[in-house]
This record gives sequence, C-alpha cells and structure tokens, in this order.
Amino acid sequence: MNIDMHRFPLHPHLTHLLPSRLVHFCTILWLMLLLVACNAAVPSVPPTAMLAEITPATPTHTAMPSPTATQATPQVILLAPPGHNEAMVEHLGDLLAGLAESEGLRFQTVSSLNPAELHEGIKLVVALPPDPGISELAVASPETQFLVINNPDLKAGVNISTVNATGNNPDQIGFAAGYLAAVITTDWRVGLLSEQDTPEGNEAQQGYTNGVIFFCGLCRPVYPPFPIPGYPLSAQLTDTSSETEWQTAIGNLQIWNVGTVFVDPEIANDDLYQALADAGMNIIGTGEPPPGLKDRWVASIGAGDPIETVGSLWSDLIQGEGGVQVDLPITLQNVNPDLLSSGREALVEEMLGELSQGYIDTGAGSNSEEPEN
Repeated sequence: MNIDMHRFPLHPHLTHLLPSRLVHFCTILWLMLLLVACNAAVPSVPPTAMLAEITPATPTHTAMPSPTATQATPQVILLAPPGHNEAMVEHLGDLLAGLAESEGLRFQTVSSLNPAELHEGIKLVVALPPDPGISELAVASPETQFLVINNPDLKAGVNISTVNATGNNPDQIGFAAGYLAAVITTDWRVGLLSEQDTPEGNEAQQGYTNGVIFFCGLCRPVYPPFPIPGYPLSAQLTDTSSETEWQTAIGNLQIWNVGTVFVDPEIANDDLYQALADAGMNIIGTGEPPPGLKDRWVASIGAGDPIETVGSLWSDLIQGEGGVQVDLPITLQNVNPDLLSSGREALVEEMLGELSQGYIDTGAGSNSEEPEN
C-alpha cells in the first residue's frame, strides 16, 4: 500500500524538538499504525465467500403429489354367447342390471370374454351356454365369481357356481305332464301333440304315455268311445306344420273326446294353443300361458326358473362367496286352481319329488324300464 507522506506530515514543531533517530523511529511507527488502520478499514473477503455470493442459487421446486389412480367402478357382466335364447338374455339382463344398480355397480352384456379382458374390478360374471371357457376364466381371475347357468358338464368350484335345470329332459317333462293329465281328466281321456321324427319328440311321447299309465294303470274308460289301443292318444307335428295340419290333428283328438292335451314345447306356439282352446280342450304346457287362455291352462311344467335363482344367490356372490351348485327339479307353475284342486296338486307334487330324486324311472331312456303302477 502506497502512503503519500505529504498527506500525513509530522508536525513541524515536533521535527525540531526530537533527535533525528527518534524522528525516524516515530515516522516508521506512524506508518505501521496507518497500515494497520487501513487493513482494519477494508476487511478481506475469502474467495470462497465471494463465489458463494455470486453463484446463482439453484431454483427449488416443491414436489407435487402423484395423482392417485381412480379405480374403475366394480362391474357385473352377463356373458351371453351368440345364438342363445333372446328372451332369456333380456330377462336375465334386466334382473342383473337392476341388482347392479342397487349396489352401485356397472352392468354390461357381452357375447365373448377372454382372460386378458378380466381385471380386479369385475366382481361377477353370469354365463349362459354354450360354455365360453369358464374354467380358464376362473383360473385367470380368482377374485371374480362366476355363475354358470344350464351347463351340467361344469362342476362348481371355489369361484364357480352352477345353476342347472336338471328336470328339463323331454322324457321327464312328458312323464310329469302325463301323470298330471291323468289325475285331472275324467275317464283318463288325455292326449299329446309331440314333435315328429326327433329323439326329443319320441322321448316326450314315451314319457307322457308312461306317466299316464303310472297313475291309472290300464286307463280303461267307463263310457264310450273306446279307442284302440286306448288312452293316451297322440299326434305328431313339426315346428313348421301348417294350420291345416294342426286342425287335422286336433280333429282326431276330438273324435275320441280328449279333454286334456299336453303340447311338446318344441312345437308349441300361441296359435296352436288357441286352436286347442277353441276345440274345448284343457292345456298342459311349458312357460307362461298365452294371454286370454288362462281359463283353459291347467298348469305349466318345467324346471324352476334359473332367473329367480340368480336373484336368490346375488348377495352371496357379490360378497365373493361362491362354489354353490343348484339343481332345479321339475315343478308346477302357473297353476289354475279351477282345473287343479289343492289336493290333486299335492299328489302331483309328491310324484315330482320322487321323480327328481330318481325314485321314478320315466321308461323313456335306453336304460330305463317301464314304470310299474
């Protein structure tokens, strides 16, 4: 540091009063004091501190929380492969849609489903035949419950439940119809319209005949006419038979005063039912009676309604509790109490219970024996 001595002179009187050496000593001491004062006035700044001052601060960003994935609403699926009964699909779909809505679940009807399309949000799959590969789907999605309708080859498992109409075999339906017809008809004057030239039609006809015989034995009427070989009488039609063919078959039954007729479901239609009612005959059928024919409708015969069963199983299935097997036997439905009294209805119900438990053989299968009275 350069110090201008002319700016800091010693007082003139001091230079004359002090010896020269002392003057020089004082001058040096004075300079040293000035240097210390200068150093104190200008503090030194470490290089690192200066760098810290001029280094721009790194901007900081507050981490935003990751958005939480919104889980899809749990779902119920009706799996209805192509070609299935449209009415069944519609009625079952309506039931499931209503139940799903009550639980806050989504509902969808699909025609196919593969394992890759399954996810944890699918709580229940209700499947109609033919089998769309339920076993593979159940393994691929163990958290999903599967309810299979009318697929007797598939067994219930941990997450598979089954509902089968075991009593929908043509021979059993025919047997039950024949027994019922004989129970309510005077002189056992009963008849059958079955499908022509099909195994199912033949089984229905044989089952019906054996059902009549099971109740009335020889079934010999007290009053004429006396057909040969006797009652029950039968006629065969196809699902494409004309009205003329219907009327011919119905006329042959009228000749022998047939009072009650069972119509094979394979050929049944509302117009044929109406023609029988117009001929004064009472009718045993399957399903719902056509409008306006309830007075002539004795009862419907068939297995229990799987749609109702789905409703009864709903709560357990939606809670993840499955593995149930339900077999629906033949029952009487749409009973007309004016044509079937409570006592006779109880008699028929007793027979149906024995039939469903295998105590009665319809006699219509290859390994069957003709039932004994």
